[in-house]
Formats: sequence, C-alpha cells, structure tokens
Amino acid sequence: MPKDMTILITGGAGALGSYLVRKYLAEGHRVICLDNLMKTRNTENIDAFMHDKNFTFIKHDINDKIDFSEKIDWIFNAACPVSCISLQIDPIHTVQSCTTGVINMLELARKHNAKFLQCSSADIYGEMGDHPFKETDRGSTNTLSPRACYEEGKRIAETLCMDFHRKYGVEIKIARIFNTAGPHTQMTDGRIPSIFIYNALAQRPLRIYGDGTQTRCFQHVEDLVEGMDKFMKTSADVTGPINIGNTQEITVLELAKKIVEKTRSKSEIIFDRADDAPKLRKPDTSLAKSVLNWEPKKSLDELLDDMIAHYRSKGLPESTVLVFAVTYYPNNGPAENALMALARQMPETEFHVVTTRFSRDNRAFDHYDNVTVYRVGFGSPFDRFLLPILGAIKARSLNRKYHYRFMWSIMASYGALIGLFLKLLGNKASFILMHDDSEKISGWRKKLANYIEKRSDSVVDKALETDIFIHKIRETYHELTAKQEGKLLRPL
Repeated sequence: MPKDMTILITGGAGALGSYLVRKYLAEGHRVICLDNLMKTRNTENIDAFMHDKNFTFIKHDINDKIDFSEKIDWIFNAACPVSCISLQIDPIHTVQSCTTGVINMLELARKHNAKFLQCSSADIYGEMGDHPFKETDRGSTNTLSPRACYEEGKRIAETLCMDFHRKYGVEIKIARIFNTAGPHTQMTDGRIPSIFIYNALAQRPLRIYGDGTQTRCFQHVEDLVEGMDKFMKTSADVTGPINIGNTQEITVLELAKKIVEKTRSKSEIIFDRADDAPKLRKPDTSLAKSVLNWEPKKSLDELLDDMIAHYRSKGLPESTVLVFAVTYYPNNGPAENALMALARQMPETEFHVVTTRFSRDNRAFDHYDNVTVYRVGFGSPFDRFLLPILGAIKARSLNRKYHYRFMWSIMASYGALIGLFLKLLGNKASFILMHDDSEKISGWRKKLANYIEKRSDSVVDKALETDIFIHKIRETYHELTAKQEGKLLRPL
C-alpha cells in the first residue's frame, strides 16, 4: 500500500464514512470528505478532524460534478442514504445518487486513475428464500415498490462500475454490505438496532413491522471498515462483488427483547403492518474469508453495548428541553404544578425553565432535581409584561450553549410569546404548547392565544391523565424529531 495517499470518501460525515476518515487519517494519509449532509444534517461525526492539516471537508452532492487539482489515489463511494425513512423521503434523489452520482465519481476515478470502491448493499438481492445470500445469486426485487429507488439504484450502480471497468479499465471494487451499525449511527436513523435503542432509552414502544420472525445479521462498523480496507488492497483483477457481513442471525423480536433488557427500559414491544423488507438477510461470507482473509470479530452484544453507551453519553434529542412559564416554584399555579409533576415522572429529561422573578425573595437561578430555573425581571408581579423580551434574551443565550431541539410553553400566555419570537427569529427548535381548555381568556388575549397555537409545532392537552400525557409528549418528540430531520415516521 502506497504511503501518503490522497483518499476521497463520499458520504464521509456518515456513520461508515466517518470511521473510514478516522482510520486513514490515523495512518497518515490525506483525506477529503464529500457529504451533502442530507442525512446527518451536521458534521458531528467528523468535527474532531476539522483542524487536522491532512483533512478537508467539502459540502457537496455527488450528483453535481466536481474535480480536484491534487491527485486522488483511492475513492470510497458511500454517498447514499440507507434507511428507508431517509431514502424514501426523496426517492428520485436516491436514484440519482446511484446513477448520476456514481457516474460522476467513476469519471473522477477514471481521470485520476484512482482505485474505486462502491458501497453496494445486501438489498440488491431482494427476497431470496431460506438460504444465505451468495454473490452468484441473482435475487428478486420489486421494481414498483417504495424500496426500489434504493434496491434498483444499487443494482445499476454495480452495473455502472463494471461498465467503467470493462470500457475504461477503471480499477473497481464492489462491496455488498450487510446490516451494519455502530456508535456513529444516528439514533434517529430509523433502522434497527438504532431505532430500537432510541425508543427504549426514551421509554417509547418498540415497533416491529410484521410478526418479528424476520431475521437479520448485524456487524459492527469497525469490522466492515477492516473488510473494506483489505478489499482495496487486493489486486486489480479482484473486482467483486464480495459480501461483507456477519453471519450471526437473530430474529427482530429477539433483538427487541435483548435491547429492552440491556437498556433496562420499561418500553413495550408492539406490532404494526409489515413493510416490504426481505424476511431474511443472511450473507454467505466464504468469498470474503478466502479472498480477503476477513471475518467479523465483534459480537452482536459488543455492537449493542457500544451503541447504547454512546447514545446514553450523547443524550436523546429531547434529553434537555427549554420551558417558558410565567411563574414557577414557589409561585405556582395549576399549570406550574402540572409541570413539576411531569418533571418527576420524566427523570431522563432535563427541564430548563425560563420564568419571571416575580418576587424579590426569589433567586435568579435555582436547581431542583432535573429542573433548572432561570428567573428574569426585577422581582415584581409586573415582570410578566417583560417576560417576552427578557425571556427571549435569556433563551437565546441558553440556546447557544445547549442547542435545544424542543421548547415548551406552559399555556398560551406571556411565556408563549418567547417561543413565538424565537420562531420568528429563525430558531429551529420545535415549539410545543401545553394547552388546557379550562384556561379562561377572552378578547385580544384569546386572539393572541389562537395565533400562538397556530404557530406552534404541536399542542398537547395538559388535562389528559398523567400517563397518557407523558406518552403523548414522548410520541410528539419522535414525530417532531423526524420532521426536523426531514425523515418519514415509518417506511412506506
């Protein structure tokens, strides 16, 4: 393997790409990362490398042509959404990434005489029946299904690779990747096991599409990266395809139960209508063993333990929320009492409450268990009239530190105006209004309350029984997180 190579990694901000970035930077190579951030929405997975002199990040969609003045030696093409809730949100873009995008990257490989690895997928096999998928199997996919944008896209991408190899002599490697996960997999990714861990930690139901007897084999991303690296180091005549995956099989129901146990969650397991995913997806990895001298080292338990530990340390999107209330302890009304009771029932959430000082006896800052209180104003009942302005200033200051995904208002009152102002100023957090029909208001206050309700992202009735209310809040978090990230709630 040459020293000091320049390696281009498309989709480099994702769960797989970021591990490739880390590996090759650690080996002293120059790494260029391309990613349109459509799936990750941020550069969190690669932020640690941004100041490395050997690393360059370029926000770019591979569907648009690009070239480099420096010589590119290797290209890993991992630029395509994988989860159905991501790839089905814009299926035409998914197809383009597998056609136009792959052509653009292959043309780049051709120009630079670069070695090219295509991250293909087990999905190209479709529904195969009860036996391990072998590279010589042709598979059976439905060209009309919602998954076809990905399944057929990955198929034509393999065809394009072979055509560039045959026509232009591009050195290509086709890696058929089976179910892979790791700590950098977004917990909101939508695939198992990440979605099961996400919901288990959030005490939401684990939803299984079908009866749970379908099986999967999961590999740790570190094992995959090792396999891909060995593949790239093979001779030019080894084009693949080669399956890279784990053969340790588990049913989806067994996986759900294992995750509930490992997270010590109170989540229930529920069943929904089946999607059109294959029932089985077990690889035959004999070719990887013989050609690459590779097989996975990490067990399913190690994979799950790594993911759970990382997700716990990172925190759920709703782990810290911003709340606006006209008053709070010790000047509680019914709505504030309801919030205190709610906080006791949701110890996994940190509530940051922006409220009025109201009385000079109240401190500007207080902390009660999982509730932190920030009081603004001069210690007078008239502070409520200043709350929309002073509260908004305080909220913006806190947001620079905590980057809230969710903000609440207790009733459509002065506190709700903070949320309204922040939304109008472009804040991306979802605004949830805790509503109660017993709130007696009229005239201009009623009109303002109606306007605030229309501008909020969700309205939750606090008059619901506590358990039902908490369940509704948790489901609302899930729905709004999907909306923030441009994802579907479930596969089509």
